[in-house]
Amino acid sequence: MKKLALFVAFTAVFFTTPADAQDKDQDEDVVKYFQISLWPSAQVYDKSYSIHGVRLSLLYGVNRDMIGFDFGIANDVGRDMKGVQLGFFSWVRRDCVGWQHSFFGGVKRDMKGFQSGIINGGKDVWGVQWGLFNGATAVTGVQFGIFNKTTWLNGIQIGLLNIATDNDSHPILPIINWNF
Repeated sequence: MKKLALFVAFTAVFFTTPADAQDKDQDEDVVKYFQISLWPSAQVYDKSYSIHGVRLSLLYGVNRDMIGFDFGIANDVGRDMKGVQLGFFSWVRRDCVGWQHSFFGGVKRDMKGFQSGIINGGKDVWGVQWGLFNGATAVTGVQFGIFNKTTWLNGIQIGLLNIATDNDSHPILPIINWNF
């Protein structure tokens, strides 16, 4: 435990620059390359910073944007995520491009890439959702799970129960559902 505390303290001193002490404009995107967080109030850089590199959220971490590798128990991105996000709970408040793997994963707007886990959710999904329960407003690609639900489908659903509510010919089908 002492080694972890010493490492976090060293990291805070080493990666903090004099510019960090100045007030930041709300719209200014300040980028850092490494983040460790225990909780939003106990992380190297506060949540207004974007991370372009590696972020390790020991319990819960939140930052403005994330580009790179995001690993932790609870990962929260205030805007956009590009890269790989691995965690127990992962949430992206705008768009995600890449791979999100979590027990509970969510993307508020566009998910482009691969989303895997137990429960996956996104507004517009371009790519693959692979989990037990998958949900989206629109899917262009594949949903593979026990329960798959979308409003609009341009692709394939494979699972025990597949629902595509705007699919006029077959809105609910077991095993496989499709619309092109």
